[in-house]
Amino acid sequence: MAPVVVLKSYKRIRKSMSAEKNIQEIKEKLKDLIRERAFKENSFFKTPSGIVSTFFDFLEISLKHKGVELAGEVLYDEIKDLDIHAVGGPAHGIASILCRAAYLKEIGVFYVRDSMKKDGNLHAPKWIESRIKGGDRVAIVGDVVASGSLILRSVQEVMQLGGEIKKIVIMIDCRQGDGVEKIKKFLKVNMLDVPVKVIFSKDEILDRP
Repeated sequence: MAPVVVLKSYKRIRKSMSAEKNIQEIKEKLKDLIRERAFKENSFFKTPSGIVSTFFDFLEISLKHKGVELAGEVLYDEIKDLDIHAVGGPAHGIASILCRAAYLKEIGVFYVRDSMKKDGNLHAPKWIESRIKGGDRVAIVGDVVASGSLILRSVQEVMQLGGEIKKIVIMIDCRQGDGVEKIKKFLKVNMLDVPVKVIFSKDEILDRP
């Protein structure tokens, strides 16, 4: 068998794993992993909504191979049926998860920079790192949402570029700043019919009623 055929066969088999697995089982494993590794308490952490004593360090998920695998599968399940060109969001904590899901769906990735790009193509976007362009359809993903400011900034940058947002996925709503409600309100005020999906809330992860 020719090498290119073998590679394509491998990709089809690998991509089909999400369909074959029980997605609820994958979510439960991810939830357990987040609770065990990412949840921090009795500490001090600065967020856009202020200083908090309990928080979720998503890097404990996105920088570990098991976390990337599980979170990537869950995200892929959320975007697999969307007609989109790319998936993206705020940089850093979610980047590896975006790449995993994008690989499975065979689409592009973008991220919103923390600071304006000062070099490179003068005509390229200064805040978005990607090959997406005006008219492209995208999904936006956030790791941990508190105030919602990072997701809102991503939405605004995509809108300014002329992209069309088809879905917003939030991995964890930490319930420390009404971020999800603010995102939904912004979408409504701007007459954007975009579904917002929260994978886990803080109470769900900690098994609180």
